[in-house]
Amino acid sequence: MTDPRLPQDAELLLRETAGRYELLGVRSFDRAGHPRVWEVADAHGRRLFAKRHKNALMHERETAAYRLLVPALGEGRAPSLLAADASSLLVVTTALPGTSVISAALTATEEREVYRQAGRLLAAVHAQPTAGAPVGEHLSWAQERARALARARDARLPDEDIEVLADATRTEPPPTALAYCHGDFGPRNWIMRRDGDRLTLGLIDFERSHVEAPARRDLMRVTLQLTPHRPDLRAAFTTGYGRDLTAQERAACRAWAAIDCPAALRWALDHHRDEEVLGYARTVLDLLRDPDPVA
Repeated sequence: MTDPRLPQDAELLLRETAGRYELLGVRSFDRAGHPRVWEVADAHGRRLFAKRHKNALMHERETAAYRLLVPALGEGRAPSLLAADASSLLVVTTALPGTSVISAALTATEEREVYRQAGRLLAAVHAQPTAGAPVGEHLSWAQERARALARARDARLPDEDIEVLADATRTEPPPTALAYCHGDFGPRNWIMRRDGDRLTLGLIDFERSHVEAPARRDLMRVTLQLTPHRPDLRAAFTTGYGRDLTAQERAACRAWAAIDCPAALRWALDHHRDEEVLGYARTVLDLLRDPDPVA
């Protein structure tokens, strides 16, 4: 029997891809409360996901990443794309075994190993050719700054916080080289599994993957949102990444963190006060009061 929560187009794509299947549950909803990710098991017990993208751009980015990025990550480091339908914005992928790092209980040693492997994964992503990859939005710095400050006012930030953001974005950051980027790189999208004493990290959710400066999101996220008070984790990440950030990248991370902060706050408030993202935004606001938070 067709489950009423599974729309006809998603059911059809799953039938074509997996044959008989059992719906295990809805794993994600959009802002309007509609299901957007379903987990199923095929006749052999293999777990699969069907996912409907928010728009054609995200569909294009994710399907391109499965062609251009995922093969470079190595076996067992990302899901596999089984089917895609641009007209319905649906994809079907395998499930990546393991647990999201955001909900995993880790020892300090395991945390460092996670960040070391995260650095290696991100280095592999950034090393991929950009030819044929989707390109990110490009606005002038003045436009980025005006939009960020407007979002800060819309989020009803105190005047003193808006002034902190205004100061941090007054000067355009130094340009840095472009690379193929994940776009939403963090513990929510890091999947870890344990095989005895061995820990293996993988990466999911490529719908924001595109070409931009790594400091814009990927490196900014790690240095200012995830590790500002954990030098051991930052050191583990850079060990895996293969190098320290340059002075230009550190300056760019700071400026882009200020641009990102109001959008993160708005997103968190629109998603039931998501405490993870709210925490990132509050951390950035505190760090931006420091003249050199990522030195």
